[in-house]
Amino acid sequence: MEDFLQLTINGVFRGAFYGALGAGLALILGVTGRFHFSYALTYTVAPFAAYGIAQAVGLSFWPAALVGVLAAVLLSVAIELLIYRPVAARAGANTLLAVMVSSLGFSIVGVALLQLLLGSGSVPFYGPPLQAITLGPVLFTNFDLFQAITSVVLVLALTGLLVWTPIGRSIRATRSNPQLAGALGIRTSRINIVVFAIGGLITGVCAIWYGLQYTVDPIMGDRVIIYSFVVAFLAGTRSSPLRALAVGAVVALLEQWATLVLSVQWSQTAVFLVLVVYMIALSTQRIWRPWLTNRSRATA
Repeated sequence: MEDFLQLTINGVFRGAFYGALGAGLALILGVTGRFHFSYALTYTVAPFAAYGIAQAVGLSFWPAALVGVLAAVLLSVAIELLIYRPVAARAGANTLLAVMVSSLGFSIVGVALLQLLLGSGSVPFYGPPLQAITLGPVLFTNFDLFQAITSVVLVLALTGLLVWTPIGRSIRATRSNPQLAGALGIRTSRINIVVFAIGGLITGVCAIWYGLQYTVDPIMGDRVIIYSFVVAFLAGTRSSPLRALAVGAVVALLEQWATLVLSVQWSQTAVFLVLVVYMIALSTQRIWRPWLTNRSRATA
């Protein structure tokens, strides 16, 4: 029971983290249609930029963290403006595939450059003091708590932005029908920039907390992009960010609880099994629903 409680609290904290990252990626996928594999690179750049500026200039943690988050935002927007948009303009009917390949290639090149310049090892990233918190049989740290609170705040802020602000309504209109939104005077190209900036902000903030909890290394974004895509697909790219937060919690709890019967290395299998089952069920539903509809009409 103690192990179960500890794994549950771990899953709750990690679920908020997965949910925030999944909400940011789902927003980008739903609005722009870009398979943004470089999401992992913007995640990695944030703590590296914070670490580099802190070492070079001697900034304290919070100003350095702000620089790191800003670097993630700028990189995310630059990827849209300098890579995705020119590629999409030239690809024509093959835009989806061309952007996906470009995104994956840029992410690989970016990680390779980080390894070439800074080495493949991890670097320590220090900030506020780490404190252990005991709640009955459950143990966690203040960083776990701060990361979860920050992730929930990011998702709530994104939800409020989409529901109650003019820019949010423009984002939702573009997500629903880009052609109609453009005809109504919404500058969809500007909306895409805003969406990528939001995604960069979310990855930057989440990555800073992760770097504090563990270490910073060039491949730290590889696992993140996998779980972000899982959460985004399960939650839906056109759903509320709150749904992504709930799905992130379910995915993280499933991952943690799986370690009761599986080794840690195989616990991720349970997550991907859920994704596979979901995709099969979705495909089956699309195949059988028209047949059932036609049969019911014929019977009537």
